[in-house]
Amino acid sequence: MDPAPPAAAGRRRGRGRPPGTGSGQTRERIVEAAAELFAERGFHATAMTSIAEAAGLSQTGLLHHFPAKEELLAAVLEQRDLRDLQTLAARRDHPPRGWEVWDDMVTLVALNGGREGLVRLFTSLAGEAVDPGHPGHDWLRAHHRSAVDSLAKALHEAALDGSADPAVPAEQLARQAVALMDGLQVQWLMDPDGVDMAADFGAWVETLRHRWGR
Repeated sequence: MDPAPPAAAGRRRGRGRPPGTGSGQTRERIVEAAAELFAERGFHATAMTSIAEAAGLSQTGLLHHFPAKEELLAAVLEQRDLRDLQTLAARRDHPPRGWEVWDDMVTLVALNGGREGLVRLFTSLAGEAVDPGHPGHDWLRAHHRSAVDSLAKALHEAALDGSADPAVPAEQLARQAVALMDGLQVQWLMDPDGVDMAADFGAWVETLRHRWGR
């Protein structure tokens, strides 16, 4: 949504627009507050009034940026994926290819070990969003599809580059990888001291590399 026009000279600024706060910064603050509350309470149990309060805004100020809670959920999820991509891209000076993509997934699992709130949000959403009527349904389906496609493509690239067996069942292994990551997150949330997501997922990837790599 486009930002509101500048207030006329002398007009008092509303509670929803703190002085010196740009629209982009305000949206980011809202998304951060929503992510924490969604993770703690769940999407349906979180009221927009609670998000507004956590972000230091009035209800009107919040609705100026996000007229519906569904739009805010989409922004939270999109920000999560964007930040993950930015973090992984900063690790090297070229786009990842082949087994590098799988190594990046191991790194991502390790990063999630320090982001309990986001992991809890995703895990809660995954349970709810299997319902086609849930506002996060389309995002979750696209998220999983994108992850599977990326990992499968990487194995095909590895085969073309000579670092993987051409007979590697790329799509099957990619689906298994996504399922393993999701399942490890649930186990880690239940027993954070007893489950090392990154170590377990990394060991599985190394098993695949040993079996299908060259």
